[in-house]
Amino acid sequence: MLNVSTFACPNCHEFISTSMTTCKYCSVPIDPQAASTAVELQDKVNSACNDASLVRNIAGAMWVGFFVRFIPFGIGLVGSVGMYLLILLVPVRIINWQVRFSGIQTADLDYKRAKQEILVALGLWLLMIIVQLAWTFAIFG
Repeated sequence: MLNVSTFACPNCHEFISTSMTTCKYCSVPIDPQAASTAVELQDKVNSACNDASLVRNIAGAMWVGFFVRFIPFGIGLVGSVGMYLLILLVPVRIINWQVRFSGIQTADLDYKRAKQEILVALGLWLLMIIVQLAWTFAIFG
């Protein structure tokens, strides 16, 4: 089975297949080794984007847990447990993302958005820590 991937042409930045010897958009010759390297980079960028989106969603779910904990009848307990677990998970995932993906060198706009999503997740987490500390001081004086 032939394994064909796509990558951005180094000249016109249109996505083309690795099986092509010239770009169908700008007719520049394609070096197979450069195409392979570009595919690897694109795969890493895609993973970075997917992971960043997941971390941001986890940070948002942490806040859902915060508000759900105010619902009575045992649902609040589920919200509290979920929130506290996610408070622990978010920084671990942010650090993991930084270790795995922060060194990527690319001009890809999706990667820039992924870095922003990590910052949003960090902001949501820091705000949760502040709210939790204020809540704790308000209750326990």
